[in-house]
Amino acid sequence: MKSRILILIFISTAVLFLKCDRLEACLTPCSIPCSIYLTASYTVFYPIQSDTIIQPGDTTIKGEIKQKEKLLENLQDEKEDSELLELLEYIEDNPYDLNSVTFEQLEQIPALNSVVIRNIIEYRNKYGFSTKRELLEVKGISEDVYDNIKSFLYVKGSTSDFIRTESGEIIRESSKSKTILFNNFGIKIRSRFLQDLQTREGFFNGKYLGTKPKVYNQARLNYEYSQFLLEGNATIEKDPGEESLSDFTSGFIALKDYKFIRQAIVGDYLLNFGQGLGMWTSLAFSKSTTAVDGMKRSGVPMRGYTSVNESQFFRGAATQLNYKNFDLSVFYSDNYYDGSIDTTLNEFTSFYFDGYHRTVSEKDRTNAVKEKLFGSRFAYTSPGMRFGTTFWTSKFSKNIGADSTTQLYNFSGNKADMLSVDYDVIYRNMNLYGEFARSQSGAVANVNGLQFTFYKIADLIFIYRNYPEDFAPVHSFGFGEKSGATKNERGFYAGIKLRPLKSLLINSYFDQYKFPYRSYFEPVPLTGNDFLTYVEWKATRNLTLFLRYKNETKEETRTVKDEFNRDVKKVDSRNQLNVRTGFEYDISDKVRVKGRFDYVFVDYENFGGNNKGMMFYSDLRAIPFKGFTINTRLIYFRTDSYDSRLYEFENDIKGILTNLALYGEGRRWYIVLKYKPFDFLELSAKYAETYIDGATSIGSGNDKILNDINNRLNFGMELQF
Repeated sequence: MKSRILILIFISTAVLFLKCDRLEACLTPCSIPCSIYLTASYTVFYPIQSDTIIQPGDTTIKGEIKQKEKLLENLQDEKEDSELLELLEYIEDNPYDLNSVTFEQLEQIPALNSVVIRNIIEYRNKYGFSTKRELLEVKGISEDVYDNIKSFLYVKGSTSDFIRTESGEIIRESSKSKTILFNNFGIKIRSRFLQDLQTREGFFNGKYLGTKPKVYNQARLNYEYSQFLLEGNATIEKDPGEESLSDFTSGFIALKDYKFIRQAIVGDYLLNFGQGLGMWTSLAFSKSTTAVDGMKRSGVPMRGYTSVNESQFFRGAATQLNYKNFDLSVFYSDNYYDGSIDTTLNEFTSFYFDGYHRTVSEKDRTNAVKEKLFGSRFAYTSPGMRFGTTFWTSKFSKNIGADSTTQLYNFSGNKADMLSVDYDVIYRNMNLYGEFARSQSGAVANVNGLQFTFYKIADLIFIYRNYPEDFAPVHSFGFGEKSGATKNERGFYAGIKLRPLKSLLINSYFDQYKFPYRSYFEPVPLTGNDFLTYVEWKATRNLTLFLRYKNETKEETRTVKDEFNRDVKKVDSRNQLNVRTGFEYDISDKVRVKGRFDYVFVDYENFGGNNKGMMFYSDLRAIPFKGFTINTRLIYFRTDSYDSRLYEFENDIKGILTNLALYGEGRRWYIVLKYKPFDFLELSAKYAETYIDGATSIGSGNDKILNDINNRLNFGMELQF
């Protein structure tokens, strides 16, 4: 019966795809290079004997990207390194013990809301946890929630919780032993080497001064003692075209949980307070197929920086002190930013956050302006409520010039400050939270949310945000359509997660928004709305089917010809319809197949230019022998233009976020190999290739490739003691 269902799905998906014109062109043979990455990790476990009986529900599969893909797929850029992905992978590698985890730590897990977290803490205080599956006894935790959170948690001493590693090995989750090298001392070393096989224009014309590879090395150390925890991190990286292997360097040393010191950090660090209006330096989850999960800003207020985004962090010192229910945070930063300077006016004209130093002009922008920042936060926390206030002030080494062509109220001058108040209250099954913030311009922005948890039946969330056009933040990342902009936006978001049947999950949201003031790309106020429904049905224990429908309508300005053949800007209504369907089928513990079909149609109301696109992929994951895993995918795509591009989130090496925009007509394929020859070492490799039919070049400017193929070979290694 299962095989018949699988065959029917394959046939129906193929029929949809075969409706495409010129399919024969898509199916022409492609060349075969590959992208390889090596990863290695070490933690000592005791393998389970072959006669051990494993309860399927008690086994956590490590390395799954399903939940990560749902949360991160709306980060529609091709950035390889993500602080969000880094955080999720770190928690998965270092799961929290359910019998000692704090409320604040549980807030880092996206599938958990504050009401459920409170219920977990109350259950633990009353009964304690002897196994992870006891989480299903906690009000608000259904099977789908449990599946999404269990890889981030464990129960010390449990005899019935197990892990199935990416290499297929079954291990007892609580069987972690202390390192065989040093007592209470941990070391993790991660290296990767990424190489484009095609030479880009910047190397041919000599504009790129350095070598082609992208090289990354990181070392993390920790020492755990009964009374405190010491952590350290050092990271160096170079991008393709940069000369120095240490073009970017980052590091920190942190002391945690020592008496009244929650943590003290010297070096590079992140600050995330409230709902992101007053201070938020990392990225954050945004609208996605998880309509409720991750919408509320939450997480550790202060932590060391471990990623390689060269602008989203502070450099200096910070500390968080605790006395009973009160927390005091104090922070200082003295950091540089890349940008352009008007030498005539001696003003800083624009920031550059890409971190590239490949050409002479890019190197001239290095460390163009310095920001000195000082601030503090005071928070009161008690069961069911949290209130906090944050203040910071900063001064730039050069005046930031005003640019009226982009937005009249953009930040300008050399001084910035922010004062914010945030709250978070839990009452029964409700969570009310929000933040009000005042920038140096005097404008006040606010965001407020209300979330209901109807235990295992449904979750509801409502969020209203109002970010005035003259609110001029410098270090904010609030929830919104333009995630991270935190200005010139008003909107109301409503989301629901519904479980009408045990095996059926429905996520849906509607977001209505307006940009009340002009911007660089949109010289008039504009409105829009966004609707999404995602249905996931677990047809059998091994087969999951899903359907995603998204419709977004927004106004935008377009350049068209008038009756005198002049270029003029007109407001038009753009509607984009996306439909996705697919399946995931576990043939056995060692073989899994996936398939997905995407269709997009872009419709303009007044001035034409309608276009469409479609994409189909098939995916195979297999464990041919112990310690070795293969992931491979073949993608066919065809879109009329970049306007109808489709995004495809890929399996990749640790720390790499690959969410590519595919457009034109062609195909892409990749293979990821992971091999664990020793308990402490994991090697991985990825080869990826994109072929564009009929193309004479790919990309533009110095990144242009004079070929119809774009392929990459990656290597990496991760070693952990």
